[in-house]
Amino acid sequence: MLLTDYIKSNLDTTCPVFADDASAREVLVLMQEKRCSCAPVLHEEQIISMVTITDLLLLHSKNKPGVTLRELNLEKAAIIGLHEHLFDIFSRIRDFSFPLIPVSDMEGRYAGVIEKVLLLERLAAIFHLGEEAVTLELDVPSSDLKVSEVIAALEKNDATVLSFGMYPAAPEGEGTVITFRLQTHDLFRLVKNLEKYGYVIRYTSPFFKEKDDDLREKALEFIHFMDM
Repeated sequence: MLLTDYIKSNLDTTCPVFADDASAREVLVLMQEKRCSCAPVLHEEQIISMVTITDLLLLHSKNKPGVTLRELNLEKAAIIGLHEHLFDIFSRIRDFSFPLIPVSDMEGRYAGVIEKVLLLERLAAIFHLGEEAVTLELDVPSSDLKVSEVIAALEKNDATVLSFGMYPAAPEGEGTVITFRLQTHDLFRLVKNLEKYGYVIRYTSPFFKEKDDDLREKALEFIHFMDM
């Protein structure tokens, strides 16, 4: 699935949606029936806010009949466009404070909602952040950095680069850390060979799982022997 189509493909158009002049009491009843924790609020087809079941229960406890959603001073909703790219959205992920994110079409009209967890799960899958991969961080000088050379060294040692990212090693910007997500049959051998090439290993996933205690201890003894 193309990332530019991801939002459209996962759009939920069945979520209840309310006009801002709707009765808060009636909205509460409907949201309880539908078991919705939150829902979009519209004004002339434009998304203006999200109402939560908590907002409505608090109002209900104050016994204020006849109040409309417009009078609740609801939090303004952060919106995404129907055809926005997933990576462009991620920079605004902290603005989405509800489990559902309202989506607008190209004309700015309400189109549906998408679950925030779906966006996060898709990003995790793209960068292979699950258990099928391992993490390797290298500390390299920024001035002579050639990512292609680093990748070539990894592939030379039978590692497959699934994704990578970079960030400054220090606030002053001296040096760069490259974080790789890899598939490899022998992470221990890969790390030792990279050290021979002169790379500074900043972090790696554990070489062995907890159930392999004896094997791990033998490996550590071997590392100590080689260092001597």
